[in-house]
Amino acid sequence: MALLRQLKRIFWATTKRTAERRYEKVLALREVYVAAQPEVAPVFTSLEHHWPKLVNAIESERIPLTNNTTELVIRRFAQHYQNFCGFHSIETAERYLVVFEWCYRLTPFTHDAQQRIRGKCPLELAGYDVSTLPMAQLCRGQLLGWPPEGLADVVPKP
Repeated sequence: MALLRQLKRIFWATTKRTAERRYEKVLALREVYVAAQPEVAPVFTSLEHHWPKLVNAIESERIPLTNNTTELVIRRFAQHYQNFCGFHSIETAERYLVVFEWCYRLTPFTHDAQQRIRGKCPLELAGYDVSTLPMAQLCRGQLLGWPPEGLADVVPKP
């Protein structure tokens, strides 16, 4: 349990310098932990192998700390929410969340994303064809320059 807490503390660090110091302390205890519990040896091997790439995410706004899509959406929503004073009611917050989820799912990744996902939205990466969805076109900025008469077939009338 102590090892798990120490490993988590490495990634709770807000600066690379702190993370590096914590990482070195954990590695210094490798022999002690492996002698007591040999099954933890692969944990240390994996940490050493992946550390050069993992440390790059600390203090970086471009590299996410996780590749879990759900966590990324929740984190982004939390960051966005912190910029507001709050919502008037739970219903307003729920409506905002629905719009946020749709925009997130339909907005393509930028040119500086990994090449395999560049220019594609999360739904396209999941295998969906979103090319005919007006909301997807709007998220790509394709509808903004259209004349109003061109939108007549796409946007429903109230």
